[in-house]
Amino acid sequence: MNDIMKMIRFDLISVSRLTVPYVAIFAAVCIIAALFSLPIGIFCVVSFVMIIAPVQGINNSSCKRLYGMLPVNRSAVIKALFIEITFTLFAGELLAFLCFLIVRNSSLYKMLPEKVMHFAEDLTKMPEKEYTMLYMLAAAAFAFITIILCYAQMRSEIKSMEAAIRELIIIIAVFAAAVSFISVMIYNEKLDALKNILLPTTSAGKWLLIAILNAVTLAAAYLFCAVTVKKASDKEL
Repeated sequence: MNDIMKMIRFDLISVSRLTVPYVAIFAAVCIIAALFSLPIGIFCVVSFVMIIAPVQGINNSSCKRLYGMLPVNRSAVIKALFIEITFTLFAGELLAFLCFLIVRNSSLYKMLPEKVMHFAEDLTKMPEKEYTMLYMLAAAAFAFITIILCYAQMRSEIKSMEAAIRELIIIIAVFAAAVSFISVMIYNEKLDALKNILLPTTSAGKWLLIAILNAVTLAAAYLFCAVTVKKASDKEL
């Protein structure tokens, strides 16, 4: 565990001046916008990817040999990378949730121009079961991005980044086709049972789905990490 924490600290120090200030500024903008009931906080999940982007660039380039010079086990390096991906994006999801909560309870939107004010006011008056959809979108973004990045990390460690990219293109294309097909079928009222699972009608159902999405994401990240450690921990950097 000490080696893992050392690697996380090393990586965070490495990116602290590259991306963290810009992501922090964007997070502050999202919170300020939330005070005026503008829900741009949903982009926090995506923006937090930028924190670890330089680390991923180092890990998948010729600079990767740098890790081989550090006094830590190869398995610790791998585990640290997966933890950074998962918990950085999870922090983005939590910040998005905080922004949505502020949006719901702030009244500063009354200071905005009339057209924008009406839009913000509609959000604050939206029924709870409909407003919870914003939380679901943030959770879905967290799940999708985290699983994709963890899978790419696993395949790049075991095979190569080129192979990982090729496989991701195929996976994303199949996923997009499946989502499009399911969306059309739900729109035409052909898959009502599936619709009730993917889009619960109650707030409690939506929060249960959010919890399931988070649990599945953490389980997938752990599985990808375990497979990577087992197959790539003995490889030379």
